[in-house]
Formats: sequence, C-alpha cells, structure tokens
Amino acid sequence: MEIIQSNDAIYLQEITELYSEVFSAGISQQHISKHELSLYINTILKNGYALVALDNNHIIGALLCCPLTLDELFPKQTVQNISIEKCVYVAEIMVSSVYRGQGIGRDLLTRFEQSADKSLYTNAVIRVWDENIPALNLYRKMGFEPFASIQQTKQRPGGKETFVMNKIYLNKKLD
Repeated sequence: MEIIQSNDAIYLQEITELYSEVFSAGISQQHISKHELSLYINTILKNGYALVALDNNHIIGALLCCPLTLDELFPKQTVQNISIEKCVYVAEIMVSSVYRGQGIGRDLLTRFEQSADKSLYTNAVIRVWDENIPALNLYRKMGFEPFASIQQTKQRPGGKETFVMNKIYLNKKLD
C-alpha cells in the first residue's frame, strides 16, 4: 500500500465511488446523490487536497481535507476558543469495507498530520458521527479532543425517510 497526496480531479470518480460504498451501507446508510457528491468532493479538492491509499493503483482509502471555513455546518456561534481561519478540516476519512481493521485510517491520519501546512494551520478539526465508535476511538487515541457537536438530518435510501445523526467535532493542535 502507498499513500499519495493529490488535489487533482483524476481521482474524483474513484473517491466518489469509495464515498458511496462507505456511506450507503450499514447503520449509516443514507441517500447520496452522485451529482451532489461529485460537486462536494470537487470543492474539497479545489480548496484542499486528498490523501489516497492505493493498493495496485486502486483507491482503498482516502482522507479529504480543506480549510475549516468551508464547513458550512460548523457551529461557529457557539465555539469561541478556536480560530476557524487557522484550522484545517478533515472533511472525510473513508476506507473500503474490504480493507477495514488494517490500520489504513490511522496511516492516512498520520500522513495528514505530517503533511499539514503548519505555517497556515495551528489546529486540525474532524467531525464524526457519535455512533461511529471505531473512528471516535481512533481519533481520541491520536490526540483529538471533543469540543462541539451538531445534529445533522440525513435521508435514507430512496429519499423519503430521514434520520438524525449527532456529530461530534474533535480538535487537535498541530505540532
């Protein structure tokens, strides 16, 4: 496995497919419009970058990051002790279901911390669903601390039924 950094749209389709795989199955199963998803990922790539984990030139995991100012859901009115302009936002960490439990998420996050531009950013912020215990445990183990939360309404597949996810924001000072 190798991890490379890219802000090139060459990986857009594969990252979009990985996102669909990861978030359209299991308890977090939700309706995902491919068009809106492509626009979302493209916006992140234009303003930030992706770290992609490759196995035989096929993406098996990805971390997408950008300035925290792009997170429209961030509760800035309730968070006074963070300079949003100085935070890099880990918008997504995804690992293909076939490769989970092999440390790929940890490796992506480690590489991210090493490659983050510390002249621009003093802190890194991640948002995670409170029921995603493996991810929460990983982030805490890597030094991220909870500091805020939001509720996000999602649509089930088919787009008719909704459900609410409680999301936790975690923060870590970049060294």
